[in-house]
Amino acid sequence: MNEALALPQGLHSLKVGHRLAFLGLPSKRTGRQLSASAEELMRNIATILDQIITGAIEKRTAQEFIAVRDATFPDYARVMLALANLVSTIVPVLVLERITLESLSELEADFRDHAAAAFGTSIRDQAIFTVWTLRKINELSQRVTASGKVPDDIRKRDAELAPSFNFHALRTRFHLDCLTTALRTSAPIYPEVLNEISDGLRSEVDAYAWIRQAVDLRFPAQEPVLPFAELDEEDRQFIDASVRDMATEFSLND
Repeated sequence: MNEALALPQGLHSLKVGHRLAFLGLPSKRTGRQLSASAEELMRNIATILDQIITGAIEKRTAQEFIAVRDATFPDYARVMLALANLVSTIVPVLVLERITLESLSELEADFRDHAAAAFGTSIRDQAIFTVWTLRKINELSQRVTASGKVPDDIRKRDAELAPSFNFHALRTRFHLDCLTTALRTSAPIYPEVLNEISDGLRSEVDAYAWIRQAVDLRFPAQEPVLPFAELDEEDRQFIDASVRDMATEFSLND
């Protein structure tokens, strides 16, 4: 799939690391850290996301799920973009970072405690790994953001990375939300649909790879420069003796 074409209008220009796919929607505990108005706005956005996700997970076959997912993914992406714009405007950076980490930790705990009974151990383990990877992606996202303005010499390549990263990050979050919504509402997911969700979660590996490239662009690895140690007279005598020993050994073997 062409990731750039799959993104709806408005998301093509997002920079790598834009905080939209990894933000855990505030739970009852994390939501208390927000103002009443912010929490209400978050709750309204979460309701819209639930409606989109519920329409997908209630399908019985893979074909039906794929059709609904592909049709609603642009709307899902736009809502997530609205969420990102909202939190970046009304939530202080430090509070946002704390809420993100706490929400991901709570999400991981929910999968660990309840996902095996709902989806089986294989999906449980994959979901936990996905949350762990999103946590790593979030850390890289913070490095990208902290690096400041993109240098001119990498601007073009950075812009090329962004659509693929944003697509796979959003795709990961969509399929993860399918599982979290099913857990929260006790909705069953049919086997064919569960297989498609499992396949969709694999996008987190692609998202990680793309943002890793963005970090490497900003902080290229450098070969270590080993300092040259000056040799004293004792060092030279030791080296000379070693060379003589090697020469003697080779001459004996001939």
